[in-house]
Amino acid sequence: MDSAEVKRYLANPDVSCREDDLAEGAILFNPDTDGLLVINPTGLLIWQALGQPKTPKELAAHLLESCDGAPADQVGADVDEFLDMLKPGGFIGEVL
Repeated sequence: MDSAEVKRYLANPDVSCREDDLAEGAILFNPDTDGLLVINPTGLLIWQALGQPKTPKELAAHLLESCDGAPADQVGADVDEFLDMLKPGGFIGEVL
């Protein structure tokens, strides 16, 4: 795949992230859509990494470094699923 074709994602800067208790994850709020999304601690790690443009592969590598015992064969699919959950609500955007 050509590097120009690799999708990179970035957190919507208008979305607020409320971390009441890191053990419980966080709540994302998109004021543009009034959308709320509760994310678990792993989702929070991904969300925090999306402060800079990242590819799904970079996000998976970040999780493997950050989470002891994360199943390497499952992490990429979990990242894709999480991104697919964030995209429709406008929580993240695709960047060039």
